[in-house]
Amino acid sequence: MKCILISIIYFVIIKDISYVLSIKQNDVLNHLGTRTPYRFRHNKDDSKIKYPHCKDTKIWMIVRHGTRLPSAKDIQGMNTTLKDIKLETLLQHKHGQLTQGQLKDLEEWTSTLDIEREKYLTLEGRDEMILLAERTQNRFPNAIKNKYNNKTFLFRYTATERAQQSARYFTNGLFEKKDAQDVIFLPATKVDPVLRFYKHCDRWQKQVKKNPDTYKEQILFGNSYEMNKTLESISKRLGLKRVLSLGEVNLMYKICGYETSWNKHQISPWCYAFDVESAMRLEYYHDLKHYWMDGYGHNLTYRQACLALKTMFKIFSDKPDPFAVFMFAHSGTLLKLLTHLQLYKPDSPLTGDAMDDTRPWKASLIDCFATNLAFVLFKCKDGDYVLTLHQERVIKLPMCEKELCPLTKLLEYFHDSIHNCDYTDMCSLDNDASK
Repeated sequence: MKCILISIIYFVIIKDISYVLSIKQNDVLNHLGTRTPYRFRHNKDDSKIKYPHCKDTKIWMIVRHGTRLPSAKDIQGMNTTLKDIKLETLLQHKHGQLTQGQLKDLEEWTSTLDIEREKYLTLEGRDEMILLAERTQNRFPNAIKNKYNNKTFLFRYTATERAQQSARYFTNGLFEKKDAQDVIFLPATKVDPVLRFYKHCDRWQKQVKKNPDTYKEQILFGNSYEMNKTLESISKRLGLKRVLSLGEVNLMYKICGYETSWNKHQISPWCYAFDVESAMRLEYYHDLKHYWMDGYGHNLTYRQACLALKTMFKIFSDKPDPFAVFMFAHSGTLLKLLTHLQLYKPDSPLTGDAMDDTRPWKASLIDCFATNLAFVLFKCKDGDYVLTLHQERVIKLPMCEKELCPLTKLLEYFHDSIHNCDYTDMCSLDNDASK
């Protein structure tokens, strides 16, 4: 009996060690795009951020919702397409490259997701919000009091379950249970020009989102020799007798990200289909779309973000309260805001004819689940300064000389964003240059 117990303990330890090693060695997990787990990116150091002769007095923070379930389309794909590929792989894997352990994981994989719960926040997403709130409060204890007051705090979210629940669990991380239950949230509106401005900007919808030219670089790369070789290598890795389509491989890539994100204790079996090179190509394929639709591809895309930025400057410049503003939105919001701030801009536009390995525009690094952007107002002896944090790390804005940037400098640089930010005029189809 003792020998059996020792054997079981040894097996569990070895399995645990191999899992930890696989996390460190398997670079595939570093290239999951917008579905990258926040636990891979967050800043564990939550010590108080201090500057000589300065005091943190206000914070304005915008947060992408935490890890969510897939869309209805992707859940349907899991229930049909992936189940078929799983069966194909198990039947044909004689000359494939997966290990017996990986095949066993794939054999045990199943999908039980309900389409009615599409895009709902997961348990991991809840934990992300609670822990993010705790760390943020530890860094800025003066700006973020641990006692709730509806004049001190302002909370806002978009009209979606995942954003609403993210906001609620974030408050659970900031306050005691009793106080968290008393938190007042601003009513969510279907048309939200601050947190989801792009959804109802008619001109942007026509000129960018529904414009075929927006996707031409992504389509070019999707049809490239590089991508065709990638599809072949993934099919060979699984031991299949046919070459998988880009749509099938793309679904596998997305589910690899989702399942790895919402389950912190194991990797999705669909990640086994990729080596580092193939994961990087799928990552670039998605980055092309985000660059041209959410980033630097069109001026109007990031000009819209002035509406969100304008609220921050108003609170920092002339409003006595609130002191702590937390808003919960989406990937499209954060990417457009980062672009408005001139962050992560490639030296040249991303194109589909060749993969740019050195680009700073990588969703895996800048737009994972629960990604966040925060501005903190510091009152210093020689004036007001703003500190910027992205994913809980202090960053230097391109227009500033130092990380702690004078508020006057930012007000001057973003003068147009503050004073000439007319959403109605900007988004009117009457100003559609393509007419």
